[in-house]
Amino acid sequence: MNKDDLYPLFEHLFEQLPLGVIISSLNGKILFVNKSAESIRKISRDAIIGSNVVHCHSLKTQNNVIRAIDNLIKNPDIKYKRMVNDIVNDSFYTNSYIGIQNDVKELIGMAVITEDITEKRKTELAQAEFSQIQKETINNITMQYHNLAISSLESISSLLEAKDSYTQNHSENVCRTSLILYEYMYGINDEYYDLKDAALLHDIGKIGIPDSILNKVSPLSDADYHIIKQHSILAEKILMPLDAGKQTSLIIKHHHERYDGTGYPDGLSGKEIPLGSRIIALADAYDAMSSDRPYRNALSFEQCIAEIASQSGKQFDPAIAEAFIELAMTGSL
Repeated sequence: MNKDDLYPLFEHLFEQLPLGVIISSLNGKILFVNKSAESIRKISRDAIIGSNVVHCHSLKTQNNVIRAIDNLIKNPDIKYKRMVNDIVNDSFYTNSYIGIQNDVKELIGMAVITEDITEKRKTELAQAEFSQIQKETINNITMQYHNLAISSLESISSLLEAKDSYTQNHSENVCRTSLILYEYMYGINDEYYDLKDAALLHDIGKIGIPDSILNKVSPLSDADYHIIKQHSILAEKILMPLDAGKQTSLIIKHHHERYDGTGYPDGLSGKEIPLGSRIIALADAYDAMSSDRPYRNALSFEQCIAEIASQSGKQFDPAIAEAFIELAMTGSL
């Protein structure tokens, strides 16, 4: 059987696969979309075949798509998988990105293989939520008080950020990045929800720091810096009575520790630092670097990645830094 005889078989095979298949040329022109891709991703192949893959995404996500394609072109041998939360269609699916090479290992195209994981992930979320509810019912009154108090503190944290245009949405950004990192590395479990609370409230201790220091444009003095460093300890004192067996206060207390042991408040190092603290430390630093601040302009994406790479094993857990860079470079953050 020659290649010409095989091509129709391949086309029929792709059409019958339960996995979605989208194939594009090296310049991003979409050449093939199978039925499963239409069904899973809720798209019309007639509408997108011939279009550029970048232009099939919203303006908000086009830079991420460009970054993912560039990474595939520069590293044609890699294959990576990412989860997509399709909010519009209330579905979840994974995309596997694969470079298509010819006989002499030249990259000639790209493929995205899509698998519908909606039911699987909703089941995982439901199980984790059910487990969380079971724990909460051990002492329902205490937990109701805890949830009310946490919600109130989150509102206070948002109000604190709203006072400063430079830090608006900072906690939400840190939370989003932290949860993506955690799920990518560890999946969804009870600690996922502890991390969520901690990330949203990681700066709550700044309620006790004077605005004159928080909003200072000039460099902080040693005395200012000593006061600023108290915010993680203040946060622990605020949250400890509300923790109800959770790790929220502990995670927040240590989110300024450094992997090399030179952070604060306790100088913990390596795996002595709670996992959630290590994740928030990186997410917090990234949002700070990529945002305008009174004392400097935002760093570029490339500068942020270079700084995180240079601080791997120093400021940041190297495994978390590696996962973050991979997610960022492939357009997943």
